[in-house]
Amino acid sequence: MARLRLADVAGDNAEASAAVEAAMKGAGVVWLRPDRGPTGTPVHPPSTGPVWHVWSDGACYLLTGPGEQPLPGIVHGAQCQVTARDGAGGRAITWAATVDALDPAGSEWRSVAPKLAAGRLNGGDPVAVVPTWPGRLTILCLRPTGALTTARTGLPDGSQAAVPLPSPATTPYRMPSDITRRWRRRRRADQERNKT
Repeated sequence: MARLRLADVAGDNAEASAAVEAAMKGAGVVWLRPDRGPTGTPVHPPSTGPVWHVWSDGACYLLTGPGEQPLPGIVHGAQCQVTARDGAGGRAITWAATVDALDPAGSEWRSVAPKLAAGRLNGGDPVAVVPTWPGRLTILCLRPTGALTTARTGLPDGSQAAVPLPSPATTPYRMPSDITRRWRRRRRADQERNKT
């Protein structure tokens, strides 16, 4: 896929930056594809699943570590592609980023960590949870490089679907073979009860 500069897609850098900003602010999750590791070598696996993030000050911030979202290949010094979708569920934009790990003693960590804690689903009290992160979890900052691989005007024809990531998740029991009959019976009984 040919790489386009922001200015080539939107006419000027300010418009393209605004398009990235709007797409990222509206996206609850993003998809990441590692390009190269810190040494410049290709990274495997080729993509991650949906990843929640916080967009702040023109950068995408992610929380990773034990018990958090896995980000294979997304490490300090790497480069990756970030894909965000629009409000209708379609792919809006894919942009290139450099990955930086934030220093827990730095001012950027102190400003971003509360935002990440507030954005976590079922994360508990943000004030109580943030002090437990340094040394255990990593905050990664994905900074745009200025290169777009796709935009609304240049989407590829293929589906771009990826193979699901391996997971230990299973169904804990076998579904009964007559489950649909049971549901239909229950629905009919509920409808009869509501008529009276």
